Amino acid sequence: MEVNQFKDLLFEGKLSRRQAKKLMGAFGVGTVAMPAVRAGAQAIDDDHPVFFTWVGYDSPEFMTHYVEKHGREPNYTFFDDEDSAFNKMRGGYEPDMHFPCSAVVPIWYDAGFTTAIDTGLLSNWDDLIPQFKTMTGVEIDGETHFVPEDWGQTSIMVRGDLAPEYANPENHTWSAVWDEKYAGRVSMIDYSTDATIVAAIVLGYDPWRLSDEQLVEVHAKLAEQLPLNRTLGSSMTEVAQMMASGEVVMAVAWNSLIWNAQEADPDADWIWMTPREGAMTWVCGLCIHPAAREHGMYEKAHDAIDSFISPEAGVFEIENWHYGHANIKAYEPFDDEFLRSIGLAKDVESYLSNTIFMEKMDNLEKVATLWEEVKAGM
Repeated sequence: MEVNQFKDLLFEGKLSRRQAKKLMGAFGVGTVAMPAVRAGAQAIDDDHPVFFTWVGYDSPEFMTHYVEKHGREPNYTFFDDEDSAFNKMRGGYEPDMHFPCSAVVPIWYDAGFTTAIDTGLLSNWDDLIPQFKTMTGVEIDGETHFVPEDWGQTSIMVRGDLAPEYANPENHTWSAVWDEKYAGRVSMIDYSTDATIVAAIVLGYDPWRLSDEQLVEVHAKLAEQLPLNRTLGSSMTEVAQMMASGEVVMAVAWNSLIWNAQEADPDADWIWMTPREGAMTWVCGLCIHPAAREHGMYEKAHDAIDSFISPEAGVFEIENWHYGHANIKAYEPFDDEFLRSIGLAKDVESYLSNTIFMEKMDNLEKVATLWEEVKAGM
């Protein structure tokens, strides 16, 4: 596996971190430890909070300010996906803080896995992107339970030189991937949730709360689209190569495709759509577990969160991971050309003005079954 393919697996979409434990050491991104802490770090220290998070989020650059204040990093434990994290905590595991994405925060709150966060203890709170503070999952019952930290988007990448009508922003729409003019030169993303959301948006439905009847219509809409595809994209590196060769002229993709595509062919006219219906935006961040109060770690958990949402942590994440960061000051060192090349923007508030924030989908098992049925009928 090439390094770029590994980056696809580790840093795109959050759903692919299952593979990370097997691959991180081979590519030097960071060594996966036993459940206690990152390899090479100090042993568990009862004077510091336990942070339950995705593999890779123990990079020391995130905890610079915490270390300056407390002398060492928090203790780390890792999960591969949110379902496994939820089940572990439901089984009695009590970390002091954890790192879910916004869609599941209301569910984790209902399960008793979050406690109110005192934003007055966060020196960087006022610098967070305003849209993130009002999204679903941040405030519950009048209290803050989630602090947004990073984000990315799913949209459509187009070769403007090969599909010139879609170079025009007025024609930016999710319906483009149903354009029969480009039959055999399209790529739908190969993830059941993302594909279902795209079809639901085109049909004008709420993608998070699809009824059984609406799912049937979404199924039919996807069945219309799949014959138009040259490939179903799961690796942004592979999709970028196919677009660079001209085999594919438009692809539903994560914003990391922009960087991969420009590396594959710097001279092509690459267009990252801003669909009039809104691009899909995921946001992940930090919560405090109620056990932090019992463990005496409530304030130190705030210090760890504050370090994560600092502009310095954001600069590291934008520059090295090509994720968006929640702190608006993190964008200041970068020019707009670089930010656009990774699917972000200097004026990040305007960029996010028309977006669809990801939420937890109902009927996830049915959605997965639907997608497999559609693919089987190709």
